Amino acid sequence: MRSTCHVVSHDGWIARTIRQALPSDTAWDLVRHDGLAPTRDLGDNDALWIDPGLLIAQNAWLESLGRPPMTLMAPPADCLGGLGEGLLGRRVMVACAGEVRQWRHPPAGLGDRPWSQIAGGRVPAFRAARRTLSQLRQDLAEAPDDARIQISRHIDDIDQEWRVVVLGGRAVASSGYCRHIGSDDHDIITVFDEASFDPNLRAPAEETAVHAAALGGMDAVCIDLAFPASSSPNRAPELMHPFVLEVNPAWCCSPYDYGQAGMAGFLAAIAAGRRPEGTHLAGAVPYNPDPWMADQFRNRYRSYWGKA
Repeated sequence: MRSTCHVVSHDGWIARTIRQALPSDTAWDLVRHDGLAPTRDLGDNDALWIDPGLLIAQNAWLESLGRPPMTLMAPPADCLGGLGEGLLGRRVMVACAGEVRQWRHPPAGLGDRPWSQIAGGRVPAFRAARRTLSQLRQDLAEAPDDARIQISRHIDDIDQEWRVVVLGGRAVASSGYCRHIGSDDHDIITVFDEASFDPNLRAPAEETAVHAAALGGMDAVCIDLAFPASSSPNRAPELMHPFVLEVNPAWCCSPYDYGQAGMAGFLAAIAAGRRPEGTHLAGAVPYNPDPWMADQFRNRYRSYWGKA
């Protein structure tokens, strides 16, 4: 039986990367949409990869027609907080923008320049970055009071970052995606630059990701992990302890070098995100966009509102 996955993105490389990894006799049909207009030909059982901002715009268009929204499953925005500092390697917290703007001193354990970003989302005006408290308050000046902001202590001396796709309690795909080659946070090379990754890190990455997903009750997710420089090369497996950086639903995560079997697993995880019955654990909830994201993206298809 054939299956269809729609890829809704302004970036053509998402669908291209998935398609190139699949065998010629794949059971998957990929349909790419550029996201410049609402997507109209989605079947009820089709898998859907979509940028969260375009999902917000799509659902606003559906609302204008009196139709129900598309429901995709996702871990809670504050899911990292339940994993504990042993898995995270640092303190991570989520606070509302209105609260952060009132801070006079950063909370203990975050350091002087923690990372900050929208919890479970992105907006162009507030990208993930390290900020002092003064910079953070300034960058949140226009944010809605109830915007959820994730703030986390910086992890020093990262060597490699890996992504693991977890579905049904198993790692169905994994790949290194980023190598840090200098002291600057942005001094990196990626899998698309033909960066090399220590194959001995695959097993501890997958084991840690599966454990984190089980601990947080999460399924059909991509878990990003960081290995400190001391983890490789040639360290004993029991000493290779990655830290969890992010957890995101598979339906909006970039594909990496998963190979044929891994890419099929990635597509299965994407499909499970649109089918609540395929998402088994209690930690999965319908995706609820951050208020700042909703403000930024819901009007993108406004000229199409009311037009079927």
